[in-house]
Parts: sequence; structure tokens; C-alpha cells
Amino acid sequence: MQESRRRFSSIGSILTYVALIAAAFYSFWPIMIMGLEGYGADLAPLLSGQAVREIGGVVVVGGFHPTPIHYIDALTLGSFPRLLGNTATIAAISIAVALVSGVTAGYALARLPVRGKGAMSYMLLALRAVSPFAVVVPLYIIYTRNGLWDTYVGVALAEELVILSIVVWMLRGFFTDIPKDIYDAAAAFGASEWQIFRRVALRMVIPGIVVTALFAFVLIWNEFVISYILTGPVAKTVAVGVWSGMGEQTSTHFSVNWDDLNAGGFLAWLPAIVVVLSIRKYLAKGYSLGTASSKS
Repeated sequence: MQESRRRFSSIGSILTYVALIAAAFYSFWPIMIMGLEGYGADLAPLLSGQAVREIGGVVVVGGFHPTPIHYIDALTLGSFPRLLGNTATIAAISIAVALVSGVTAGYALARLPVRGKGAMSYMLLALRAVSPFAVVVPLYIIYTRNGLWDTYVGVALAEELVILSIVVWMLRGFFTDIPKDIYDAAAAFGASEWQIFRRVALRMVIPGIVVTALFAFVLIWNEFVISYILTGPVAKTVAVGVWSGMGEQTSTHFSVNWDDLNAGGFLAWLPAIVVVLSIRKYLAKGYSLGTASSKS
């Protein structure tokens, strides 16, 4: 009986690993294709079975001519470097605004006796589920009438819809993680609430602020809908630029170099995945801390 259970347990473990490997491969497959195509590896002949052919009695292996030239072109030629600069500028403005308001709001929700703060915290998290399509058209009308369309400041403010609720929620979690004894000790020594916030709590959550800012950067870096509607040739982001072929205008007819485009897409993907992998162990912590102690 025990031997049978062990056998079934081993089979179950093997099937689990196979399923996980298959899911990982399925998820990574488009990225792998993009990276290889950008390196000059045309996978179409390989997948069609025509990679090895005989031409005039000579065996020819086609489809793979590795070269880094497409990555070099993406980094040095065309509009890709400018797209990176646009996205970085928009992200810096948006994250700065979100942190100024998010740090104080997160501390208030974690520490101060605000009525209904538990409900407000979950409302903030629920706002993250609102589709950008619900707000981008009104924003477009407002922006075109007030000169904010295709400007760094305009897009950065619109990106607050994507990151602000997440920033407040995560920082609230980091502030809640500070032991209550530390707050009580500071208060016992006569520190005011402002002094506790500035001299104690804020200094202790600096790593959390950095993690939150990096995660917000990833959200802005990958955001597409708002950037596509609210930007033009001046403030176009890297996500929109790669999607439109890294050309200056999506409405003009231009020849798309697919190898350069794949190289640009792969390079645009790298910063986001590097940041997420570097802060992954802090993300769940920032989301979950303080939920048990929330009071409405």
C-alpha cells in the first residue's frame, strides 16, 4: 500500500514538473522567438522543415545567420534611443508625483486613526482593476483642449491612474510592517506624529520606497493604451514605438525591418524583467502586509 502511494506520489510530482516546464516554455516562447529573430535567426525555415536544402547539389543550411548588428542598430540608429528617453522621463515624473502623495497616504492608512481606512485601502486596490479604456477617451478630449496631448507632463499625470493606487497600497504595507513598539517608543520620548513619520518611519521604509518605485517603473514601462492615445511623435513611449515599428508616424508608409524591430522589442523587454526579478521577493510582502490589522 505504501509502495503504491509512493509510486503515485512520484508520478504526480513528475506530472507537476512537466506541466510547470510546459507552462514556462509556452510563456517564454514569444520572447525567445523575438530575441533569436533579432539576432538574425530566421526560425521560419526551421519550423517548416526547409532549413536544410540541396541547391545545385550543394547542401545549404538556411535560416540562421547570427549577427548582433540588429541590436547595435536598435541602440544607435533610428528612434529607439529617443523612445527609451521618453519613457524614462515620463516614468520619472509620474513616480515622483506618486511617491510624494503615496508616502503620506500610506503612512496615514497604516498609522493614523482614520475612519474607514480599511475600506479605503481595499478601494484603492480595486481601482487597479479599472480598465484604461474607461478613462482614456475623456482624458484625450481634455488634453487636446488644454495643450497636454503629446507632452511628458500630460502622459505622466495620466499614468498616475496606473500606479498611484499600487504605490499607496504597497507603502501602506511597508509602514504597517514597522513594529508598533517602535512607534510607541518614539511617542514616549515626546516625538510628535510628524517627527515619528519623518525621523523614524520614513527612514525605516526607504528600501520599501525603492522597491515600490521600481515596480511602478515596470508598470509604466509596459503600459500601452494610455501612451498610445495620449502621445504623438514627441512623447511616444517605447511600448508604442516598438508596436508601431519604431517609425515616427504610424500613419505613414515605411518599410519595417523586422529583425531590427524584434531586436528593439527584446531590448525593451529586458529592463522590465530584470527589475521584476530583482524585487520579486518584496512584491508579495508589499501587497500583503497590514491586511490582517486593517480596521474600518
